[in-house]
Amino acid sequence: MNTTADPADPAAPSCPRCRTPVLLVVRHPHTWRNRSGAPVHGLRESVLCPSCAPDEPTAAALLAVLTDDGSAPPDAPAPLGPLLHAWLAAVRRTPCPAALADEESRWRAGEL
Repeated sequence: MNTTADPADPAAPSCPRCRTPVLLVVRHPHTWRNRSGAPVHGLRESVLCPSCAPDEPTAAALLAVLTDDGSAPPDAPAPLGPLLHAWLAAVRRTPCPAALADEESRWRAGEL
């Protein structure tokens, strides 16, 4: 797991959606099947963006601990491990095939 302590650092990775510096970058195993049905193994990156993620509950809980926005009580900090596990479980979900097909057709049409 790679983390960036200072999002103001110009070398900090940026969010692929909004280009805001991210607080956390995680690389995790990812497997899919190609057209012939053979598994393809690789790594996938997920980012924790303070601008894009607050509406997702597991990300919001993690952001509350990683950022000092006052929403996490200072006297009882949440354990980081379970929050990371919950967030990673949420971002590792397999996307819906119909949504993927729609996104691919929009990409091929030049809309993305």
